[in-house]
Amino acid sequence: MAGWSALAACAALPLLVALAMPEQVVAMAPASVKAYQTIGWNVNIYGLDFRKVEMQHMIVDGTRVLAVKGEIANVSDDDRKIPWIRFALRSDSNDEVYNWTLDAGARPLKSGEITNFVTRVASPPENAKNLEIRFAHAHEIGSNAAP
Repeated sequence: MAGWSALAACAALPLLVALAMPEQVVAMAPASVKAYQTIGWNVNIYGLDFRKVEMQHMIVDGTRVLAVKGEIANVSDDDRKIPWIRFALRSDSNDEVYNWTLDAGARPLKSGEITNFVTRVASPPENAKNLEIRFAHAHEIGSNAAP
């Protein structure tokens, strides 16, 4: 009986750790974020949130321009450096039609602190209907072309 109890405890331990420390699990194994999403958990490994995001379409010197602005808030208990931000324009069918990255250029945010960002794109693709914003992966920094 003691052997079965020990086996059950050993089998349950990884699950308990995964439930108790999701940010650490995703930081060590990024693919695990899909497992958390499956059960309805949104794991924020950055400790930063995008807020008050607005898009504005305008004409500047005869050229269509898309402006995106918003806030980044530190929702963690520690100071957080802001990673590069990746923006993607998507079509109605959710295909990515254009993307670019932005260095927010802000100093690290203290807990509870907020900073603003603004970016503009001249002549965005006509079929761009939706905007996706997230923090960029290292290999995406500086990317500004369609996939």
